[in-house]
Amino acid sequence: MLNAYLVIVSALVTAQVAAFPGGAPRSACASMAPIHMLFGAQQDTVPFTLSISSAQANSVSPITVTLQSTGEAEFRGYMIQARSGTNTTGIGSFSAEGSQGKTMDCPGGTANAVTHSSRVRRKNETFLWTPPADFKGQVAMKATVVVGFRTFYTDLQSAAITIV
Repeated sequence: MLNAYLVIVSALVTAQVAAFPGGAPRSACASMAPIHMLFGAQQDTVPFTLSISSAQANSVSPITVTLQSTGEAEFRGYMIQARSGTNTTGIGSFSAEGSQGKTMDCPGGTANAVTHSSRVRRKNETFLWTPPADFKGQVAMKATVVVGFRTFYTDLQSAAITIV
């Protein structure tokens, strides 16, 4: 009986590990949380930064967004959105050209999030983000970064960006 239980648990864990090697699922758009069953986000210092090329942007001048390791840590997965305040909807649009990532269409937009496209380990990724033409105010980039099945970080944020 114990062996059968262990086989079932192993199968479930293995399925979860391999579940999203090609990017975050659309169901993660609002929460940006990985579905890692029994494991919660890390509470220690985040070994990654989410930086922006400018603190000011407009709809005709995209800014560069970079997710980068602060040391030797490598990540396998991520999801990034631009958000205003406590809103759970990504705004603006990303371009993933030249990266190992891909854009995704979350509710309320087109290419309004970016995610990994494989489980390849990396130390940095760079994207272009363009604000929407009909938005004025402040946003920040928000990211979830996955190092491995048991190790992930949520609520990583960039400095504020003022959209003019």
